[in-house]
Amino acid sequence: MHLEHPSFYGNAFLLAPIGIAVASVDGVWNQVNPALYKMLGYDEEELVDKDHRIFFHPDDWAQEERQLQKLLEGHSSSAIMEIRYIHKSGHVVWVAEQVFTLRNKEGVPESFYIYLTDITEKKLADNLDSVVCEHSQDIIAYSSSDGVCLYVSPAFHNLLGYHPKDFIGKKLMDYFHPDDIAELYERDYSDKDKVCARFRHADGRYIWFETTIKLIRNVDGDVDKILSIGRDITERIQTEQALINSRRSLAEAQRIASIGSWEWDLERGEIHCSEELLRIYGITDTNIIGKFENLLQFVHPADHENVLTKVQRAMAGHNFSLECRLILTTGTEKHVHIQGVVLKDNEGFPIKTQGTVQDITEQKKMQQLLEETIDRYTSLKKYNPDAIISLDKTGYIVSVNPASEQITGYSAQELNDFHFTDLFHYEDVGRAQQWFQRFMIGEAVECGEMRVVCKDGSLIDLLITPAPIIIRQAMVGCYVMVKDITEQKRKDELLRKSEKLSVVGQLAAGVAHEIRNPLTALKGFVKLMMHSDPQFPKYLAIMKEELDRIELIVSELLMLSKPQSLQLRRTDLKDLIEEVQTLIGTQAIMKNIEIQLSADEGPFTVQCDPNQIKQVIINFLKNAIEAMTREGVILIELSLDTTGHARMRIVDQGCGIPEDKLPRLGEPFFTTKEGGTGLGLMVSQKIIEHHAGKMSITSRLNQGTTVEVSLPIAELPLEEPISLRL
Repeated sequence: MHLEHPSFYGNAFLLAPIGIAVASVDGVWNQVNPALYKMLGYDEEELVDKDHRIFFHPDDWAQEERQLQKLLEGHSSSAIMEIRYIHKSGHVVWVAEQVFTLRNKEGVPESFYIYLTDITEKKLADNLDSVVCEHSQDIIAYSSSDGVCLYVSPAFHNLLGYHPKDFIGKKLMDYFHPDDIAELYERDYSDKDKVCARFRHADGRYIWFETTIKLIRNVDGDVDKILSIGRDITERIQTEQALINSRRSLAEAQRIASIGSWEWDLERGEIHCSEELLRIYGITDTNIIGKFENLLQFVHPADHENVLTKVQRAMAGHNFSLECRLILTTGTEKHVHIQGVVLKDNEGFPIKTQGTVQDITEQKKMQQLLEETIDRYTSLKKYNPDAIISLDKTGYIVSVNPASEQITGYSAQELNDFHFTDLFHYEDVGRAQQWFQRFMIGEAVECGEMRVVCKDGSLIDLLITPAPIIIRQAMVGCYVMVKDITEQKRKDELLRKSEKLSVVGQLAAGVAHEIRNPLTALKGFVKLMMHSDPQFPKYLAIMKEELDRIELIVSELLMLSKPQSLQLRRTDLKDLIEEVQTLIGTQAIMKNIEIQLSADEGPFTVQCDPNQIKQVIINFLKNAIEAMTREGVILIELSLDTTGHARMRIVDQGCGIPEDKLPRLGEPFFTTKEGGTGLGLMVSQKIIEHHAGKMSITSRLNQGTTVEVSLPIAELPLEEPISLRL
């Protein structure tokens, strides 16, 4: 279209993107283009023939009048200014206004030609910059309705690391945390709203922001722009999370310790309880709490008065602490400890009480169990007929029971000043001290017999048994159980004498029987010699044989009855067996019998009298050789058993012993072999017993016999030999 075409200027006026108006010199709009009345929200009819100044912001009237007056006076041909128009909806529209004066041929102004450009967004940005200067800790953003950033304040760089210019044109929603985006999209926003969400920093981490949102709507009520002011609340969120964690930790600590907390507002009469307190009370329906009377119904009836008394003192301003029982809805009974403090106002009047409730049911049970245990211990100690004395690690007496006073004649107070060795006979002090020291270092010691000198000077025999006192897995002393065996020893001595008389009678009967037989033969041969022909050599041989038997019986009787001393020393049992094996081996070879020794790893050191143990081994080997009527093997086995004893087993292949005769072995003059007296086995048994050993015999007829002997392994050498009367 040519510039001179009549419709060119009309189309330019109508289609211009900026507002254009033609006004009279008195300010009345004669013509307005569509862009102008859309800018201000009016219809064309509402603007034409109207004084344009009625649409101005009142604060801008003076500026407009000055500029138009200059144009009319001819000081300039055009004027440029920024003024505010009032939109039909009521909000302000900033306009960059350029005014030209149209004059006639005589130069007289006839009208104004006005161009209006909307600069609201620019002015808003300028105003935002000033706000940012005053609130630099906040981020101010201006975005389109679809969330595209149009402006962002300089604080954006300080808080999030992005340069504001680089962020223009980007969608803000793309930078929120993925877990928050769904909620932000689904949320129904009001014109003024507030949200909390995490925004991604330039370095990749997320920062919590509390954002105040202002929705700016157009004339149709649709959202046109979004104004956002965001504040970094990361520290506040962390503090709140720490508070949540602290409360969670407190609740967990209360659960573990079974301690609930409460707060009672005395003015309102309301009680607030923690979850653990509700659990202690067994309350699942929280509607039943809130008042003191509701909680009081759980208190055991017998404890009501005590609880009410304490509560009344609390109402008067006193702190309180008490224990009571609760009856839960399930019928279960609990023990609780309740304590509280009173909070007062500025005038000293109580306004609140705070406190805790601790479930002490298990503690009560443990306390009751401890009391029962103490009562049992006290009863055992107090009413025990035997003395019970407790010693510390050094051997001093700590406590005694009444029986200790009765046995020693000393009072408990007197005994508490004694070292335990002060009570013993001087000959037993060293042995008692050694016995105590061995026990305190953890060695196994057996019961011991000691002599005690009573307060009146009398001497009594006691059997002493130790027991450790263990506290926190450490031995701090020991108990000594003491039994008065003076009377028992007297009875045992009488019993031994009685047994000796019995044995003497048994031996006398046996001796009379055994010796009477050869004497009868001797008597008969003497009579024959007196009344028959001389055949003395034949009779004398028989008489000599009978006299030899009498001599054998008498010699064994002497060995049995003669007091003998045990000269004990440390000896290797294997060496003794090998010596006896060599000594008696010749006799075995003559009967085609082999003696074999099978010994485990030693040592087999025993505390013994070597000569007597040799005699025992010889007796058993001779019996084994005599029991074997044909060639064979006698096996000697030597080993260590689980109790720390040396075990010797002699196994033969002889004729064996009938089962019904095994119990009688060891009786004097009872024997299963021809020409035996039975005294050898009896002597061997006595020797083994006096060496603190044991002996057993097993046998099967026509298959052989096994003799087993066990002797204790030597630990410490004796300081002096012990004499034992056999």
